[in-house]
Amino acid sequence: MPSSSSSSTQSELRWYYAVDDAHVGPVSATKFWQLAEEGVIKADTLVWCTGYTDWVPAKTIDGLFRSRPGRSSDSSFSGSSSSSAQLSPTPMKPPPMEDAPSDIDTTLLMQIAKSGILLGLLCIVFTRGCDQIDQARIDGLSAERSISEQEFEQREASEIGPLQQTVDELQAKEFVTTEDKKQQQEAIEALRTAKVMMANEQKRMESETWGPLRAEEARAASEKLSVQMFRRIAGLLGTTLTLLGLGIALFYGPSDQQLGIWIVLAVLIAAAYLA
Repeated sequence: MPSSSSSSTQSELRWYYAVDDAHVGPVSATKFWQLAEEGVIKADTLVWCTGYTDWVPAKTIDGLFRSRPGRSSDSSFSGSSSSSAQLSPTPMKPPPMEDAPSDIDTTLLMQIAKSGILLGLLCIVFTRGCDQIDQARIDGLSAERSISEQEFEQREASEIGPLQQTVDELQAKEFVTTEDKKQQQEAIEALRTAKVMMANEQKRMESETWGPLRAEEARAASEKLSVQMFRRIAGLLGTTLTLLGLGIALFYGPSDQQLGIWIVLAVLIAAAYLA
C-alpha cells in the first residue's frame, strides 16, 4: 500500500493495468496497491498512469511489491533475458485520458431548464389565450349585431311584404271600380305608413343597438391591435425560453428522460406549425 507520506496528488492518480492486450481501469492508487497485494497485478503486468508516455512493467513502480511476502521466490521477478523480453511494453495505445472534473452543476442546470420550460409555456399559453379571448369578444359583438339586423329585416319583410302584394294586385286589375280605387288608395297609404314606421324603427335600432355594437366591435379590434406587438414579443420570448430549456435538458438531462423531452419538443413544433 502507499506510504502515509504519499501526497494528495498521488492519491488522486488513476491507474490502468493490462489484461490480455486490453486495459482495465481507471482505478485509484489505493485500489491499485490492493490489486498488487492480492496478486491480480503481477510484476510483469503492464501498467499505465496519468503522465506516463508508455506502458511499463508493474515491477518498475517503486514500493509496489515491497510488502508482498515471498517476493524473491515469485517467478515473475526473474531477471532472465526471456522475462525481460516478455516485459517490454506492448504496442497498445494509452487509455483515454479522463475528462477533467466539470464545474457545471447539472442539478442546477436541470432546475434552470425546468423553470425556463415552465415560464416559456406560461408565456405562450397566456398570449394565445388573450388573443383567443379578444377574438371571441369581437366575433360575439359582430354576431349579436348581425342577428339583430336579420331579425329587423325579417320583421320588415313580414309587415311590408303583404301590403306591397295587395297594392300590386289592385294595380294589376284591368277594370277598376270605384270601390277598387278606394281600396287601392287605402292599400297605398297603408304601405307608405308601414314604410315610414319601419324607417323610423331602423333609425332607432341604428342609434340604440347597431351603432353601439359596431362601435364596441371597432374598439375591441383596436385594443387587440394595440397590444398585438407586445403579445408577439411575449410569445417569442416564451418560445425561446421553452426551446432553451429543452436544449439544456437534452444535453444535461438523464438518459432515461431523453425520449420524453424529444416528444415534448415534437409536440411544440407541431403546435407552432399548425398555429
